[in-house]
Amino acid sequence: MNGMNARTLRDVIAVLTEQQKTVIANGAPFAAHLIGLAIMELRLTVNEISEEELSELCDYLEVDSSGSDPVN
Repeated sequence: MNGMNARTLRDVIAVLTEQQKTVIANGAPFAAHLIGLAIMELRLTVNEISEEELSELCDYLEVDSSGSDPVN
């Protein structure tokens, strides 16, 4: 991703973050959650994180009830 595209996406993230705050303040938590998902997707794009990398991270963070070992 080139610098211009990343900068544009960061600007969109900033706008969405403000919109999310407004939606939360107006009592619409589900809409705020959807905006949060859009923000996350844009951050993944800006940081060039693939679905596979995200999946591996989630697998790593998912621990059993004892909190010691990742679940396979």
